[in-house]
Amino acid sequence: MKRYLVGSFLLVSLIPGKIVADVPIEKISAQAYSDVGSIVSGSFGTNKVENLYISRLGVNITALDTVNGKLRLSVGVGGIFYQALPSVGYFWQQSVKFGPGIKEAAAEVLFTPNLSLEQGYFPLKYNHPAMDLGEYLLKSESYPAALTTGGWTWVDSAFARVLGMRLKASHFNGKFKHEIGIYTEIINSPFFDFTPAYLFSWKPANGVEIGGGIALQRWFSPGLGYSNTLGAGRADTAAQYVTIANFPEVQNQAEVHYTYTDATGKKVNGQSFAVWSPGSSLNTAPILTGKTNATVTQVQMIQDGSPAGTRSGIKTFLENMQGCSADSANCTTYLRKDDTLTSVDANGARSGSDSLIRVTKTVEITRKAINVDAHFSLDFTEMFGWEKRNGSCGLYGEWAILGVQNQPVYYQSIVQRMPVMAGVHIPTFGLLDLLDVETEYLDNPYLDQDYQLSSSGYDGTHGLSGSNQAIPDPIESNPNGVDYSLRKFVLPSVHGDDWKWSVFAVKTILPGLKLKIQVANDHMRLQYFDGDEPAGPAFGATSVLPQTTRLSHWYYVAHLQWGF
Repeated sequence: MKRYLVGSFLLVSLIPGKIVADVPIEKISAQAYSDVGSIVSGSFGTNKVENLYISRLGVNITALDTVNGKLRLSVGVGGIFYQALPSVGYFWQQSVKFGPGIKEAAAEVLFTPNLSLEQGYFPLKYNHPAMDLGEYLLKSESYPAALTTGGWTWVDSAFARVLGMRLKASHFNGKFKHEIGIYTEIINSPFFDFTPAYLFSWKPANGVEIGGGIALQRWFSPGLGYSNTLGAGRADTAAQYVTIANFPEVQNQAEVHYTYTDATGKKVNGQSFAVWSPGSSLNTAPILTGKTNATVTQVQMIQDGSPAGTRSGIKTFLENMQGCSADSANCTTYLRKDDTLTSVDANGARSGSDSLIRVTKTVEITRKAINVDAHFSLDFTEMFGWEKRNGSCGLYGEWAILGVQNQPVYYQSIVQRMPVMAGVHIPTFGLLDLLDVETEYLDNPYLDQDYQLSSSGYDGTHGLSGSNQAIPDPIESNPNGVDYSLRKFVLPSVHGDDWKWSVFAVKTILPGLKLKIQVANDHMRLQYFDGDEPAGPAFGATSVLPQTTRLSHWYYVAHLQWGF
């Protein structure tokens, strides 16, 4: 799908190019570059990766012009030769591939020197000192949180390329700037959702900048999202939080873990299944009877009981609840997929006739989100008038809330959607143009992946593809995901990827020849062809998991660029 989008935009860009071909070009620049590096330690899908060589060759051309001082035009195109990963399999999987694309294609109407309207496809960056991490407002997904770095641009990629329009204004001699825009989603399906956003920045003193913004992510949808046919509507019910007024009595169920001394005098472990009525306490005596020195070590709840009456929860988990023993082959569910209820006794036997559910409340868990962001920068070089030839010296940071509203069951802690980033520019006294170090923290219990959210998501067997519903990834896609076959929701606890870091350096070798080096553990997802990933073969598709998913993972890339 992404290839067709790129091709369509490229075709559209040629049309205005033909119309304005008689306008002189004010500035044209061309740039070629080569990326060479290695994933020293990381992963690709479920496979461990060590010292995996990565490289690419790219080129882009950009033309800029201002017509009559009132219309600024920019058009940039390019392409990349790359090898999709993993580089195993048949020759057509290992072969070098080419990806064309548009760098920018925009027109900006200049009403006054301080007011303009820009429309098209263009880069958007608000946290100017950032090199790799940050820029959360328009580059992230919220429910569940998924952060992004890299992509087709591996180094110096802390910006977003957006399709839309924005009205920009500046006041007080440029010390206060703000803009309001609306942008179209073209990265993650469902495509063409609209996100209004407002950004501002204020410079109260030399070298000091404070800024922030708000985005109504996916607030308007043209209804072009799609989903495959689903067996029994499982993925749909996984996104529905319902309150049912006439739910029957539900028995508690648990696995009881214990230790005891066997006939040989050896201490051993054991476990048994237990069922007990709501309102009463678990009696472990029958389970431990006849076992010497028995001690309960853990009670692992499988199903939370409740008296007859009102019951709330994710509908798919309510459908999974059963009132029978673990070994019974004829379990009777309380809530059937045809929306009928069945009363059962503690042994799982039907104790009443079926009845229709009375739903008094339904909440659709959605990807629509209100995101807020704040950032600051302290440029000590500008603040104290230091020599710029010594290198940039400064401190900066960014904080965001990806979805200010909690949603039932899956997203109940706003802290788990609050990424924080800090960075520092370190002066090198002429040795380098720039030396930058960044770090980031996000207490996200889910894997940092966009499998459920991406266009290469599920097939008809596994669930939605490009869904508007913010369903966490199921266990079929990764061992640490959500298991929708359980009788209750169990929040994953994936925290090995909470911390991220990046080191970035730039050195101008000769005019027109520049070297950039990036060493990082970030959110970069490489283009793959057909690996051990939850998606079928696809040219130019992007890995749903970052290649660095643990704190010990890291990679390096040397980016040599030349041009005029």
